[in-house]
Amino acid sequence: MAEGRSSIVITVFSTTSGIGKTLVATNLAAGLAQDGYAVCLIDLDLQYGDVANYLNLQDVPTIGDIPPNIPAEKIWNYISEYRYGDVTFSVLPAPFQIEKSYSIQEHTIISAINHLDYFNFIIVDTKSEFNDMNMAVMDISTIINFLCVADFVPAIKNLKNGYEAILRFGYDVNKVRPVLNRSGSQTLIDAEDVEIVLGKNFYHRLANDFKAASDSIHSGCPLILSNSNSRLKKDIYDLVGLYTNRPKKQAEQAKSNGLISFFKRLWSR
Repeated sequence: MAEGRSSIVITVFSTTSGIGKTLVATNLAAGLAQDGYAVCLIDLDLQYGDVANYLNLQDVPTIGDIPPNIPAEKIWNYISEYRYGDVTFSVLPAPFQIEKSYSIQEHTIISAINHLDYFNFIIVDTKSEFNDMNMAVMDISTIINFLCVADFVPAIKNLKNGYEAILRFGYDVNKVRPVLNRSGSQTLIDAEDVEIVLGKNFYHRLANDFKAASDSIHSGCPLILSNSNSRLKKDIYDLVGLYTNRPKKQAEQAKSNGLISFFKRLWSR
């Protein structure tokens, strides 16, 4: 983490395209905001990012509108707000025009992230490749949410090569959290076999539910905020809880509530 920065940065990364990075990133942001945290979601898939589409954000500033060498404190002028019900989080989308992606510099984005210390969590969606921007962001990330699938051999080969590359780059093994998406889908490859290939157990598994995911995208509402009772929604909720230590906090709150009730009964006698 950058010196003096208090935000937790979670980068959602994979070596395979089209396996749900943006769905996971948007739902992590929404789930964390739902739990009461200040959250900013940044889309660094600079040419083909879909965060704005997933959240139905139109006519808003994007990363491509940020001038080069802008003072870090001015970055706030380019951040938009997403609201659904009483849940709100901030968003910095990818450019709407591909040509704007070429002028975006790593140091501008890294400086911005380091300056956004108002937020408890910064969630970064990325492009599926080891480019300079992704590497710069992973360098300052608290957690790399490494998204995996177990559907076909080429994807697993890419995951293995990518995971081993991340470790060769010197990132702490505890910083990299392999998360299996589309768990339970009908494939000839078992998730346990993928764990053997990676040499690491999955940190968490997200159920396969194409309809629930598709419905949430078309509605512009993150699945975790919807009325869906799908297993995928529950799995995403549980993943958010792992990153916030929610089970422990809930247990501590229950214990605290129990003590309060005890003393109330005691003094009411």
